[in-house]
Amino acid sequence: MVCVEKPRRILLGALLVFAAALALYAPFAPRELLWDDYYLVEHNAFAGDCANLGPAVNPLNLFRMLPVPMSARPVVNATLIADACAGGSIGGLHLTNSLLHAFNSVLVFLLILVLCGSGLPAFFGALVFALHPASAETVHVITFRSHLLGFFFFTAGLAAVIFHSRKPNLLTAVMAAVCYLSAMLSVETAVVMPAAALVAVYFESGKEGMGRIRPLMAALALAAVFYLWFRIPRSGYAMPGVSSPGIPGFSFFYPKFLFPYAAHKTSQVSMVLPWRLIYENPMARLYTMSRVALDYLTAFPLPLYLNSDYNPPVIISAVRGLWPLAANLAVTAAAVLLLVKRRLEGLGLALILITLLPVLNIWPIYNIKADRYLYLPLAGFAVVAAQIFILITRLGRTPRFYLAGAAWLWAAALAFNSVGRIPDFRDNFSFFSAAVENGPSVPRARVNLAAMYMHSGDCPAALDQLGQAAGTDPRNFQLRLLRAYALAKCGRRAEAAQEADAIITKRPRWADALFLAGMLRLKSDSRAAKDFLQRALKADPDHPEARLTLMLAENRPSAGLGPADRRALKELKKYYRGIGLL
Repeated sequence: MVCVEKPRRILLGALLVFAAALALYAPFAPRELLWDDYYLVEHNAFAGDCANLGPAVNPLNLFRMLPVPMSARPVVNATLIADACAGGSIGGLHLTNSLLHAFNSVLVFLLILVLCGSGLPAFFGALVFALHPASAETVHVITFRSHLLGFFFFTAGLAAVIFHSRKPNLLTAVMAAVCYLSAMLSVETAVVMPAAALVAVYFESGKEGMGRIRPLMAALALAAVFYLWFRIPRSGYAMPGVSSPGIPGFSFFYPKFLFPYAAHKTSQVSMVLPWRLIYENPMARLYTMSRVALDYLTAFPLPLYLNSDYNPPVIISAVRGLWPLAANLAVTAAAVLLLVKRRLEGLGLALILITLLPVLNIWPIYNIKADRYLYLPLAGFAVVAAQIFILITRLGRTPRFYLAGAAWLWAAALAFNSVGRIPDFRDNFSFFSAAVENGPSVPRARVNLAAMYMHSGDCPAALDQLGQAAGTDPRNFQLRLLRAYALAKCGRRAEAAQEADAIITKRPRWADALFLAGMLRLKSDSRAAKDFLQRALKADPDHPEARLTLMLAENRPSAGLGPADRRALKELKKYYRGIGLL
């Protein structure tokens, strides 16, 4: 589409969108790092040291493995290190996220302008993107910068492919390939960019344009294969019986000299969550994820039930599962029909559906529903919003006046909704309190809120939250064990031991439960403590706490321990003395 807008108006629109996005988030930095930031930012020694900027951007490290947090997302680590070089304050980290969101909003404005050629609809669509409350989690939680960066490179790469389809040349091809690889090295969901590019080019110039980008599509396919090779050995979530990130051993494709750390435990062990049935039952997965997808589609125009954490109900009944599936199929059919007619709303719907594909659990994922998964599809929704605005401008004067007013009021409502969510991200206590208030059945949110209460010394409130978390998922012994650990820390050792013993009767080879039972008997029954700790090590020979605690129970000297084990043993002694076990 040829743009008919004057450069000054384009610049003004871009500046206004940028300012709106920045004004919504930049002044409201959280007081502390939130949620996953504790592990992946605050305690990420690699990302916190400015001296590591060189290794972080060294392209050779795409071919060898760095044993660092978020090694699968080197672009994110590089930006965190750049922030560390600039001071590394919470305000600075948050400002970077806010700026990225503002630049992404401008990219959306320019992309829609390229697609429709009209400035005001592009401005409206970009403003919807900038102000939409689904962006809040992505902007406020520093770890989720991955989605901000992935969006930036995804959208820039998409634009490069569109320009390449108009006039193929080496520059646009290289830009598209570099952006695609950078997007994937920021976040995994960007892998679908070639599919998004194909539908965008089809909208622009039909089959003729698709023919012009065949060599580029082949290059992007090679980039995707390289990324798959890069991603497999690196960190991720370990879900017992579902997925085990990493490689089982060294091979021709993964030689030991390049991947000396690949055989180590680089994955994050996952907390067992209530939707575990969907990994075992294909129909439960289909029905449940159909409902999740429909919730996502509804949240774009009506973001009334957004939350920081979710507990989607597992649907096994066809009666409850078929209607969301039918609704999603209807949206897909509408997208295809409209795209075949090369209508802009068809392209927008297609972009939404394509960018949702990686988070619909087709390939097993740990978090099956999250606000941050909406960030990339928001670009498609912005395109749909722009087309609706175009249709409004084609109406008669009276309906145009009222419907345009309603559209701007709706955009303002999105902004007010976003402003209303700001207090939820003030600190971790506010963050998890809001998650529990909005989703009382979410066990992980209650566990995290319990940790906040425990940190503040409020044992009764912490135990209450853990009890309610266990009540939401009675068959989840992990939740019961967490409460048993909390009972021990709160000085209620007899109750903790009783709960640990009850869990062991159901899970006799669970190392964590055996360790707790042994730990609680360190002072009262040394013989039983040794027996439980030995059983824990038999169940899991790599259990570090059980190994070190058994040393204490047997009064063995620590002379042969390495520096890391010495530090861990010192911390364990301090902890045990604090709760009266030594």
